[in-house]
Amino acid sequence: MARPQAPRGHGRRRVIDAAVELFAEHGVSGTSLQMIADHLGVTKAAVYYQFHAKEDIVLAVLGEALDEMAAFVADAEARTSTDDAAMVALRGLVDLMIGHRKEVAALMRDPEVERIMAAHGDLDSLVGRLTALLLGPSPDLRRRIVVSVVGAGVAQAGIDPMLAEVDDETLRSGLLELGPSLLRGA
Repeated sequence: MARPQAPRGHGRRRVIDAAVELFAEHGVSGTSLQMIADHLGVTKAAVYYQFHAKEDIVLAVLGEALDEMAAFVADAEARTSTDDAAMVALRGLVDLMIGHRKEVAALMRDPEVERIMAAHGDLDSLVGRLTALLLGPSPDLRRRIVVSVVGAGVAQAGIDPMLAEVDDETLRSGLLELGPSLLRGA
């Protein structure tokens, strides 16, 4: 009798979910493929069957979020007003963080993730395009500071234990009230 098979893609999803949990606990650098295999109760070969390297798992974890980012960045870049473009970019960033709180928590500020992003120029370029939209043309020092604070604040709000019990819509509303006022004040 043939062994039952999981639906196609199910194994990849399980590896990604396990990796996110372990990345949140140990960081990307502190998580090995063996740890992921042990967490799933499978062999390391089974993990290798789904992903050839830990970097591939990180890219898979980032994949959906990066696709979303590419879409809202393109939408913002199509705007004729730089203020409108910045607001579309900010709304997209807030929605991205809200929709991927667990992944943001697992990957934020991890030097290994930064190295992977830098090694993939298209990913690094996408972040640069988002930053340029928020900065606008010819940003002064005040604007650069505000964009830094808003960007870091949006990401931090999604992982801050003090805000863990805040539901997504309430957090989204708060960020979309404060973020634009800070950007306009710059």
